[in-house]
Amino acid sequence: MSTCVRGVALLVVCLLLLESRASDILNDAHVYRAFASYEVVPDVIDEAPDCWARVSFKSGRQAEGGNRLTPTQIRNPPVVSWNANERALYTLILTDPDVPSRDDPRYREFIHWAVGNIPGNDIDRGETLVEYLGAVTPRGTGLHRFVLLVFEHLQKLDFSAEPRITAQCGTVRRYFSTRNFTRKYDLSGVYAGNFFQTQYDDYVNTLQAQLRECSLNELNGARNGTVFGGP
Repeated sequence: MSTCVRGVALLVVCLLLLESRASDILNDAHVYRAFASYEVVPDVIDEAPDCWARVSFKSGRQAEGGNRLTPTQIRNPPVVSWNANERALYTLILTDPDVPSRDDPRYREFIHWAVGNIPGNDIDRGETLVEYLGAVTPRGTGLHRFVLLVFEHLQKLDFSAEPRITAQCGTVRRYFSTRNFTRKYDLSGVYAGNFFQTQYDDYVNTLQAQLRECSLNELNGARNGTVFGGP
């Protein structure tokens, strides 16, 4: 067999192995085990999702239930998909419970992205509550878990009491609570989800330089009962 043919054959085998590995990692039977082993259950939610959400970044990397991605690799909003019911609506959140660190989560949680009332899995047609912000994990704080959760609901939810948080706003994202959010909007059970881990790289400095202090009054006026913006 020529060197060229052997090279092609090896490439095919590697691609098949990678596809098999990805399929195994995102096997729905492994969802609970992954969420429990990384303590997403119970740190963020009480029960694991029913199935995986597919989370793919422009960098070519994907969330794989706890794999490590860099802030540079997740700088842009991901493409997210799940097995959607065409008659249902969905609400998506991406949250970091490890703020400022997993050992000292006194600012838990930091909300990175929130989109409500998504028809099917067409996120562009949803209602953006919190614009996407990549990782701003401080140097020396270790790995942070980034948890993406999708909730299914049949009726459109009224998010008019919530501020709209832009990508330039930082500290107002602290103290978000997934449990309070689901309780307020009667979201029972997580339909789909995924998570990955990330820690400081040089891109964090670039992102932090773009942030500024924002207040709820500045964002959309004072809100009563908001789940964003502080304890």
